[in-house]
Amino acid sequence: MIVDQQANIVFVTYNPNTHFEPAVLRNAAKEADAAFLVIQIVARGRIVEEGAKHFLVAGEDRFLLIEPPASAEPLPAASDTVLLAIASVDDSADPIKLKIVQSKPAAPEPVSQ
Repeated sequence: MIVDQQANIVFVTYNPNTHFEPAVLRNAAKEADAAFLVIQIVARGRIVEEGAKHFLVAGEDRFLLIEPPASAEPLPAASDTVLLAIASVDDSADPIKLKIVQSKPAAPEPVSQ
């Protein structure tokens, strides 16, 4: 974890395929008399569609994607392409909602030997 106190930013890195739990981050901040105003993540996953809803599936995590305003880039299309997405987190509901800020195809994962 990296803490930049001047900018009031905390960087937390999760290992691949680790379950993302924003409540753990919020509880840790509360214990330190702090709070997160915004949580942004970088997630590696695929976009899937279920009816009119789009989800980002990253490992065991499944995030509901918030439709962007008409003036913004549209959501990436559902596909087998693995994306690297930067997104703002809304953890006030289940499933957690993401607002994608930026996305691009992810580089292939290295093959373990």
